[in-house]
Amino acid sequence: MTTGHPFLRRRVRPTPPGQEARPTAATSGTATTSGTPATSGTTATPGVPLRRPTPPAGPPVASVPAAPASSGGGLSLSSGRQPAPSAVRTPAQRSSTAPSASAAEPGATPPRSDRVARRLRERASRIRPFPAPDPRDVRVLGPEDPVVRIDRRRSAVGALRITGSTSAAWESVDHVVGAATADGATAGRAVTTRGNRPLVGYDGSDVLVALRHVRELRRALVMGRGSDRLVVALHDGTTLAVDPGDADTTTILALSVIDGELELRAEPFPRATHDGDVFAAFGFVLSAPTVGV
Repeated sequence: MTTGHPFLRRRVRPTPPGQEARPTAATSGTATTSGTPATSGTTATPGVPLRRPTPPAGPPVASVPAAPASSGGGLSLSSGRQPAPSAVRTPAQRSSTAPSASAAEPGATPPRSDRVARRLRERASRIRPFPAPDPRDVRVLGPEDPVVRIDRRRSAVGALRITGSTSAAWESVDHVVGAATADGATAGRAVTTRGNRPLVGYDGSDVLVALRHVRELRRALVMGRGSDRLVVALHDGTTLAVDPGDADTTTILALSVIDGELELRAEPFPRATHDGDVFAAFGFVLSAPTVGV
């Protein structure tokens, strides 16, 4: 009975005879060596046998299934269910899905689409013309340098202007042939681009070639019978003079489009009294004019 609460009593189970508590060797040894009573969680009470403390009861522990050997290790928290296949590949899977050694080699050719393969075949089947200098490397187009060729990019930008000419003739890829003079006279048929501008024609006293539609042009001729020399000017500022010839010959500027590249050629020709002789010599046959135009 405690002092503060006289109504509380400590009940002690009576000990049957012959089962009195006996000190164990560990308890007696500890008490003997330390000189103080043992301070364990169980206090020896006379007449009460010593018992092992029972752990408090708790919720049952769910058994965790062992992870399969192919799952790559680690525990699964899905109680009793099979773990989902992991996104991490095993070394065997990595080796099976790895690219082949031939594709990983630096010299291996990557697979090409049908469109790329078709373009490569078309490029290989093109007939490349003989090498020709660039207009930027030639100052005078004449007997020493009779041919220059403009690259495909510059041949399709801006306009080509030719000064000092007296007449010009043209032929489109549809074999439409026409001619015009600096005086304003025309013959044959004109070729008009989608922008409603002439493919080749006169702008005042200068001949203009619409390079934006250069693939619609097959060839052209520019003649200069006056005292002025023919001068070719590109949109990038490149200028090129044409040899004027002598008393017996004149130089005709011939333009040809070869696979999108504009080629300029100086053609010496005997001085004739009529442009029809020049047209016939180069194979130009004027188209019949459109009725009502």
